[in-house]
Amino acid sequence: MAEPGVCVSVNGPSLTFQNIRYTVQERRNLCTCSGEEKEILKNVSGLMKTGMNAIMGPTGSGKTSLLDVIAGRKDPRGLRSGRVLVDGQLVTAELRLSSAYVVQDDILMGTLSVRESLLFSANLRLPQRQNSSSAKKQRVESIIQELGLQDCADTKIGTEFLRGVSGGERKRCSIGMELITSPSLLFLDEPTTGLDSNTANSIMALLHRLSRSGKTIIFSIHQPRYSIFRRFDQLTLLHKGEIIYAGPSNDTMGYFQSL
Repeated sequence: MAEPGVCVSVNGPSLTFQNIRYTVQERRNLCTCSGEEKEILKNVSGLMKTGMNAIMGPTGSGKTSLLDVIAGRKDPRGLRSGRVLVDGQLVTAELRLSSAYVVQDDILMGTLSVRESLLFSANLRLPQRQNSSSAKKQRVESIIQELGLQDCADTKIGTEFLRGVSGGERKRCSIGMELITSPSLLFLDEPTTGLDSNTANSIMALLHRLSRSGKTIIFSIHQPRYSIFRRFDQLTLLHKGEIIYAGPSNDTMGYFQSL
């Protein structure tokens, strides 16, 4: 659901998933499996377009599993059927390079500053042959500006014993580390979990703004407030591994009222 007067200015990639069935081995205890399979995703299909694509559902509905399957992060041995396409093409290793994934729990080195963290990511992920040291530094400065991290750029991330940046700044830094490679597809696992309402709103506003520059943003989310929900363009709603709604987020209420 785009905000009034705001539209996607550039078309990014479309991701299609078809007939996805995913299972896991049920465990008898911590060490052994029972040999029985539990179906987590039950023949689900859908389309993710340029913009804000939310995957919602109660705990255990399969929303994170779906996100991980289409992002290529799940163990392929559990995939019983289905395929994932980007712009009509089967996903390859090369196509994976145009995507990025932000995990739910920020994995950052607390003793580094925001700028140092971004530069660390740039040095690891940008090929040396095509990117000089000055080009990497310019990319880092661009990300700092884009994500509004100027005021905390030289502040340490922080640890249990070292005071650092706020929760929102930490999340922005995590997103920035993935944006270093200029991905056109961005996956996020519950990006607002653990954040207060104002910080969660600011993170979703940031993602909304990124989506308007032509990125396809796909994320799982749990019980968003309306101020966040209204930023969604497309909604995929899961229940017990099945899709019960997929379409424009602003049509959701009308769909369920018509049942």
